[in-house]
Amino acid sequence: MDSTTCTSNRPLGATGADQYSYFHDESATIKLYPAASTSSRPWSMNARVYLESSSTLKSTTPLAGVEQTHTPFSDSVLKLISRYSLRRLLIRVGDVASTSITDNNDIHNDVEQLLREERARGPSGTSVLASFIETENEVENHSNKNSKRQSKDDYRYKYASLLRYLLDNNLFPPCGAPLDSVRVRKHGHSTIVQPPKNETKAKNNIVEVESFLAADAATFCNPGIHALLLSKGAKTGEGGWGAAANNGACHPDENWGLFDSLFSSSSSSLSSSVVLSDLLLRSSLDSVLPSSWESKPNKRHSIWIDLDVSDSCYHSQIGQEEDECMIRVTRGASYQIGLPSPTLQHAGGNEQRHALNLSLGDVILGNKREGSKAWYPCPLSDSSKISLYTPTGFTNKVAAGTGLINNDTNGNIHGGKSEFNALTWQNGYFDLGALWTQLYQNEQGSNDGISSSKFGISRTVQRPLGLSSIGTIVSVFRYDQTASQHNSASVKVESFDMLPGALIKPKIHTLRMVLYEGGGAGRDRFIPPLNTNECSSNRYSSLRCSEVMLSDLKDHNLLLNPDGTWLIERTVMLNPDSSLWMMVDFDEAYLPFQKFPADANRGIDAFPSRARFSIEAATPITLYSSSLLLLPPVPDMSMPFNVISLSCTLWAFVLGSLLNILVKRATESVKTDFTGEKEKRPIDKLKEKFKDKIGRLKSVFRKEAKANAATNTDESAEMDANK
Repeated sequence: MDSTTCTSNRPLGATGADQYSYFHDESATIKLYPAASTSSRPWSMNARVYLESSSTLKSTTPLAGVEQTHTPFSDSVLKLISRYSLRRLLIRVGDVASTSITDNNDIHNDVEQLLREERARGPSGTSVLASFIETENEVENHSNKNSKRQSKDDYRYKYASLLRYLLDNNLFPPCGAPLDSVRVRKHGHSTIVQPPKNETKAKNNIVEVESFLAADAATFCNPGIHALLLSKGAKTGEGGWGAAANNGACHPDENWGLFDSLFSSSSSSLSSSVVLSDLLLRSSLDSVLPSSWESKPNKRHSIWIDLDVSDSCYHSQIGQEEDECMIRVTRGASYQIGLPSPTLQHAGGNEQRHALNLSLGDVILGNKREGSKAWYPCPLSDSSKISLYTPTGFTNKVAAGTGLINNDTNGNIHGGKSEFNALTWQNGYFDLGALWTQLYQNEQGSNDGISSSKFGISRTVQRPLGLSSIGTIVSVFRYDQTASQHNSASVKVESFDMLPGALIKPKIHTLRMVLYEGGGAGRDRFIPPLNTNECSSNRYSSLRCSEVMLSDLKDHNLLLNPDGTWLIERTVMLNPDSSLWMMVDFDEAYLPFQKFPADANRGIDAFPSRARFSIEAATPITLYSSSLLLLPPVPDMSMPFNVISLSCTLWAFVLGSLLNILVKRATESVKTDFTGEKEKRPIDKLKEKFKDKIGRLKSVFRKEAKANAATNTDESAEMDANK
């Protein structure tokens, strides 16, 4: 591969004998899947698209020397690496979790595609995995056993600082991941700090820290896509990782490169490109899809950033036997596309067959490619390739001028993989509306689009007494034989489970594991018997089950955090057509009011289970279960309003009365001071009241006496008159 090498006489070079090499690679992978057939349509196709753009910088000097020079990478990326001693940073945003994977016989030998699919997989929501290199000072500070807890706290603070740096430099989705959820741990998004490990025999240990935000954070908003993929934002200065990696040294004012050429930087209708968020939100799919589309195990739409730094970048000097300092930034996206239906076409003579004419825009952009004209690969890229995987039993007839590599079959390729070199396109671009390939079926077979998954993981919660009561958490890891009958080797499963002590009260003494083998135990719809004694019954004649203790496992680790959270790691070997079920009972936990989120009745997301499947020398596969939505006991949120209202009413009465009394006394005191009168004593006031009452009685008696005297006088006068 040719490289863009920059020495002292180049703008990107260094002083002295130092030398820097810059590589940029682009790839678009389209995997076609057969869908369900109907009476009017014998077969149909859907597509899974993987887009990746990789920028690599190699240097003969350590990172300290690289940071002081002008390289294709921006200072924000170089400062990020040097400040936090990052070995790897993986940011993934996905709508659903990668819970299963089918057997990919067509890509067993394609390591690059396996790694590409590994990056596309992940949990639902926004996940951030950071691998820190443990420096010598950190090793000395954390060597004491009593400082292990302090070590985890230090890495949590370092991790939170890393997220803040990414957000401040537009390297993190600003609308899809509120950082307070990671730092405050209010929404159940725990930060997992793994113990130091050294798997690559490097000089320093690696400490991995991982956290995730739930699926409601994976909104695929345009600012988030700009930060992760595009080189230009909707406004000036909004370029994210694409601009930080210099987009393959392409000019930022040109729509060159994989993502900037195909996708728009805004949702304006005046844009001539497709908005990537439309594809990720599935609005680009056909209005009518085969019924088996939702039955496909891989329904995940995702975008990701993978920053990889070699260990030699942190050495004081790079020796002759050591590798060069290498920094690689990979931007990627993965989504599904609904392809048009095949039509009847002439195959020569009077024969007709169903064929599907596809353009490059059909297989990459779907039916939302209106207005998008062409793909302009970056002219400074070292490679820009397109890979097309066709199912067995189908033939694709490639059109001329597509850049087909090793075209020894006149463009007719019977299944398998086809590669195209975009750098050989005439005039440096290809029309997205022009015919790319014609697909037709040459063998009759089953094309119902339904396939069994090879590996699988799931996590559920059982609460028979109610949504907020006690219950059981069930984690399942399975290995299906029907998806890989040619391979009878056992699979090594390294699993990780977290039981959140802040949301529930796990009873670790109730942990139990059951291994089921045979009888379809490895299938995703396998339902185990209620107890292990039923395995020997006639209903489960071919099923074998046995209880597994932790001491029987190859490796296991239980870790209790101060907040009551349990971390469970275990390694088990699974034979074909088998599954391991783990159950743990728990009690409900009553949360303080300050830990309830705004939408408490929705529930709180818990960290998903994770499993790594590896068979012999094959590339390991990591799967994540769906995140559990745990609903703690939630009080009636209207009761605080009622209590506050009644309390305020009572206090208003008390305070009002007290204020009235105080104001009255103050008014009388001011009046007394103003007139010069002395305030009367209570006894004097009482005497006055007594005298006033006596005076009133005397006046009453006087009136009665006068009335009686007048009455007597009138009677006397009347008597005299009668005489």
